[in-house]
Amino acid sequence: MSGTLEERTHAMQRWAHLDLCTGMRRFIAEVEAVYAGIDEAQPIAGQRRTYEEMAQRFTRRRPAGVRTRDTLIALGSPNPLRVRFYEPADLPEGPAPALIYFHGGGFALGSIESHDCVVAELALATSSVAISVDYRLAPEHPFPAAFDDAFGLWAHLSAHPASFGIDLTRTVLAGDSAGAALAVAVCLEARNKRLPMPAGQLLIYPALSAVGGLPSYSDNAIAPMLTTPGLAYFWRLYTGGGEAALDPRAAPLAASDFSRLPPAYIATARYDPCRDDGAVYADSLRNAGVPVEYRCANRLAHGYLRARSLSPAAAAEFAAMCEGARAMQRRAGDLLAPRDAA
Repeated sequence: MSGTLEERTHAMQRWAHLDLCTGMRRFIAEVEAVYAGIDEAQPIAGQRRTYEEMAQRFTRRRPAGVRTRDTLIALGSPNPLRVRFYEPADLPEGPAPALIYFHGGGFALGSIESHDCVVAELALATSSVAISVDYRLAPEHPFPAAFDDAFGLWAHLSAHPASFGIDLTRTVLAGDSAGAALAVAVCLEARNKRLPMPAGQLLIYPALSAVGGLPSYSDNAIAPMLTTPGLAYFWRLYTGGGEAALDPRAAPLAASDFSRLPPAYIATARYDPCRDDGAVYADSLRNAGVPVEYRCANRLAHGYLRARSLSPAAAAEFAAMCEGARAMQRRAGDLLAPRDAA
């Protein structure tokens, strides 16, 4: 939830007529209770504490049967990158399929902890090693810090997959909101630098344009959970509002070429200012010959992953995401499987 208190109060009145499902509406009300009395003048450290408090309120118990371990990976920046591995107990022998997850939070909020149960459930549902990435946050670390962490990790894993027990050819890059932008940016840069490509992209209500202008930015200007002014605020923290806003490594819709990218599963929500970012990216991939599955949840809003305990619609979208990731991993495995001689 972002924007000033006055904006959010006005928005609550506007949301009354939206065709949100009951569970999503209840989730929004509970989130609003966490944010009551807080406006955008709050220092970034306070915003992060509030975001983590909100995330903790909706955190589910980590599923049984998933082992976790945190580790630090040196990528050349002053401080090593912290990542958390999630390993289901029933992983097959040998290199395992994997899912690398970049959390949302406008490039400025969020952490491994805020998205812990989401990534754990993805690991279990896809029978994959999941890797959650604690990339550097703006405004202390503006673009390209988060991108450098994300791409640096992919380059490191590409060079040493056996060290991590993963099958790079069956690895999906995933993320929600700003994290989805990092996943796409890594794919674009890997293609440009001729590094191995992941098996797919799992993008959850992706925020891919720092300049806005698409219809959903006006249709959902004061939407629940995320407003257009709030989205612009986070982009300014990350890009500084300068030339970086047009750099595809920051805002992937600024790219001119979407060919030779991995298949994508893109999930958006009707009541979300960045809804059309996902739709335009899906069209761009299709036009470039890249397989895409695109879904728009008609009765949900940005951030609905956390509402899956309250909203059957959100739970169904999450289940579909998991199947989408599994399908991309299977297709990649099938393409590389040896064929019997005719």
